[in-house]
Amino acid sequence: MIKFFRHIRKQLLSEGKTEKYIKYAIGEIILVVIGILIALSINNWNENRKNKITEADYYCRILDDLELNEKLIDENYKQTTNRIKHTKALIKDLNSIPNDRSTILNKFVVALRQDVSVPSNITFEDLTSSGQLKLLTDIKLKNRLIEYSTYLNNTLNLLKENRNEIVKRYTDFELITELGYQDIEYIQQELDKEHIAFLPNINWTNDPTHPYFIKFQDNLIFILGMQIRHKQHFSNLKQEIQEPIKLLKDKKCE
Repeated sequence: MIKFFRHIRKQLLSEGKTEKYIKYAIGEIILVVIGILIALSINNWNENRKNKITEADYYCRILDDLELNEKLIDENYKQTTNRIKHTKALIKDLNSIPNDRSTILNKFVVALRQDVSVPSNITFEDLTSSGQLKLLTDIKLKNRLIEYSTYLNNTLNLLKENRNEIVKRYTDFELITELGYQDIEYIQQELDKEHIAFLPNINWTNDPTHPYFIKFQDNLIFILGMQIRHKQHFSNLKQEIQEPIKLLKDKKCE
């Protein structure tokens, strides 16, 4: 094709038809420009098509994450409710004298069990960190996902701080053997009678004036307050996640 156009140009010049040559050259330029524009349009159309496919995929993956998060939130809410119940019962057990130190401490461990798993925001964070957030063309949905992501991260930070304070209270005793740490089942299973005989056996759970009794009960009240805050955080997360899920479902990600 290029040789064909070149042949025509040479023929026009050799025949001295300068005016026709100029018109032909202009026409050829216009054809080239039109060809480039068509190629760009096709390329843009193809890129837009790919972006739409990628956008739809992200919407559905984010929805999968949120629906999993909703289940985790429900699970954590239920577990936290149970821990509150155990902690309240433990306060009563501690003050029901006489009691058994080993029973008290093992119930304490149950009341402190941590969350199995917490909500995450993997797909949206991947979308943001990769600079692909611009792919989301639904402005309302995009802004709502940003708000949810910020709220989730803030809540997870608060939950982590609360858990750290609970663990700190749990270990905040001068001598754990005097507290009776060796009474905890998974430790006791590894100790024989000879080892246990070496350790102190202070019956502080039956003495409300003992410093360990006072401190332990104070820690229980503190931990109960943290657990109630956990429950409130999960309840708020459950409410916060509803609108993003609805908006994503409207995208037909079933």
